[in-house]
Amino acid sequence: MFNKKNLFVIIVLLLLMTLYTPGFAAAGLDDIDWTVYHDVDFYGQTLHALAENYPDIVKVYTIGHSWRERQLWTAEITGTGTEPKTGIYIVGNIHGGENEGAISAMYFAWWLVTNSEDAAVKDILDKYIIYVTPVMNPDGYAASAIYNTRQNLRPRDANGDGKVFSDPYTDTNGDGFISEIYTGAQDSKVEDRVYVGMESPDWDKNGIPGDDPKNSGIDLNRTFDYMWNYLDVDTDPILGEDIYKRAGPDAASEPEVQAVQNFMIYHPVYAVLSLHTGEQSVLYPWCYTQEPTKDNDFFKGVAQKMIAAYEDVTGRPAYEKQSAHDYQTDSEMIDWAYGRLGIHAYTMEVYAPGEPATEGDDSETHTWGNKLPEEKWEYVGDWQGLKDVWFKTSPTAQMVRTAPPDQDKLVEGTKNAILELIKSEPNGDGPVVPEYLKWE
Repeated sequence: MFNKKNLFVIIVLLLLMTLYTPGFAAAGLDDIDWTVYHDVDFYGQTLHALAENYPDIVKVYTIGHSWRERQLWTAEITGTGTEPKTGIYIVGNIHGGENEGAISAMYFAWWLVTNSEDAAVKDILDKYIIYVTPVMNPDGYAASAIYNTRQNLRPRDANGDGKVFSDPYTDTNGDGFISEIYTGAQDSKVEDRVYVGMESPDWDKNGIPGDDPKNSGIDLNRTFDYMWNYLDVDTDPILGEDIYKRAGPDAASEPEVQAVQNFMIYHPVYAVLSLHTGEQSVLYPWCYTQEPTKDNDFFKGVAQKMIAAYEDVTGRPAYEKQSAHDYQTDSEMIDWAYGRLGIHAYTMEVYAPGEPATEGDDSETHTWGNKLPEEKWEYVGDWQGLKDVWFKTSPTAQMVRTAPPDQDKLVEGTKNAILELIKSEPNGDGPVVPEYLKWE
């Protein structure tokens, strides 16, 4: 019997069918521009297009969801070789605004699949099963199209007014960016101006613009269920800085972290790589202590090969270290994977914006070499009941939705680094999943 309820169901099904269309698959895969910023929907669409065009070697499914019910789309890529196969897992964008990590993961999956007839690639697919989750933090990625944030979107009432996200950042002047709001006379010096808040219409009308934004205060890469909140708040200085503030309400409290942990528990892999930005480096366990692991020499050797492959393509410098010698943290993905499951685990930081270090600078800071925009100050006078208002727009805020120059080299160099990681496996005893992790 045909009725309004049936009509509604048919409409919903038709909308779902058009979400990942054959048109994208046919026209899109050969025409992807790897030099630009892509929105969060690009990743799910591209993975589904790969599966549609290469169904014999690609499966795409969700391993979980975010707070905003965005799916953590994941590709499973493998050939027809005999079992057992060595598992490798690539994860991008655990931090929302680190777009280059996401596109590097996506490029690797795309390259592997679209070159599957190449003899060397075919050999990889026959011997390995490759899993790729390009965007682990889709809510943070989407939010970072407005203002860069590492965090996910667990609902939070930051200003205590009893409402969640009641004063989100908003571009009120139409320049495409979010500015910091200061007050000070038109002839005032920068250092004398007083910070008030962030650009927004002051949605909650409490006189403080932008004081309840769309972010959680939680860093997903400080929230895995291994050495959670281990570092000390009662030391001076605090060991691990302010990690305890960003670790979430409990170990693995976030649905995104739970999804990735469960995936690795039930899909054991020999190696996992988490792709980030902010440095140009390859890091490995431990993060929580400077004591070396029993696999330290192996980690170091693989990291050096990955760095060499990256530098050869990009022409940009990078370095390798045990993570805690770079900066000390706890509850990171790589410590959980190695500490709980015995998985060889790496963090690769693929891009650090900024000009090269000046001559004579002996720090280990390595950057991409691009000049960032200058900090911008604009006097706007009276604004939303405030007097003598200034808009300050940082270089980072001005770079939102802007890809770095030579991003095509960045993703190609990262792809070659990943191939070096794959070549290093299998090595050792492989992953071991404790029985207690499988208890219902």
